[in-house]
Amino acid sequence: MSTKKNAVSEKPVVEPRQSRSKATYRSLLAAAQKILVEEGLEGLNSNAIVEQAGLTAPAFYRYFEDKHAMLAALGRNLMNAQNAVLETALADVAELPGALVDQTRALLWRTLKVTEAFEGGYALMVSLRAIPALRSIRLESHSHVAQIMAERYLEANPHIPRDEAYDRCRLANEIGYACVEMLLETDECDRARVVDRTAKAIDAVLFG
Repeated sequence: MSTKKNAVSEKPVVEPRQSRSKATYRSLLAAAQKILVEEGLEGLNSNAIVEQAGLTAPAFYRYFEDKHAMLAALGRNLMNAQNAVLETALADVAELPGALVDQTRALLWRTLKVTEAFEGGYALMVSLRAIPALRSIRLESHSHVAQIMAERYLEANPHIPRDEAYDRCRLANEIGYACVEMLLETDECDRARVVDRTAKAIDAVLFG
């Protein structure tokens, strides 16, 4: 099944090029993030966004077709921020399997902190999973990361078939993402314990 089906574009309807246009675009995004923090997805709509930003409806529709297009843009920004953490970590990952648990544990903590620091991050993660029109952003991002992971994995494990390496890395990525999402969603679990168990599970997926 194609991840593009019924997808919305995160690209602006009109690309902001002038300083004033860029400022307006950023103001709309920031207003949406503030609403996501205070009211969640239920409170997000174009009227609320322009009111929060001190703008008018035409300003919103100049750049976004609807609220899903704005969520798509914000969701892509969040995915890029999370992926940057992982890509930096991959550059320094040790080749010894035993070292992976510590490195993965550190990576999970950094990803969790980056997501918490991204205003409205949890609501965006929910939207990327719950809204069908946005799922391609999450899936394409995870596929991209898994491909990068697989290339690095194959450097240290050339005996593993490429398709199996990708499967392992994709599963490892999904496990890590689920861990971060769960820890943002609830405070009933011990974060350090969950992160530790997740790091060990990822190690088992990659080297078990």
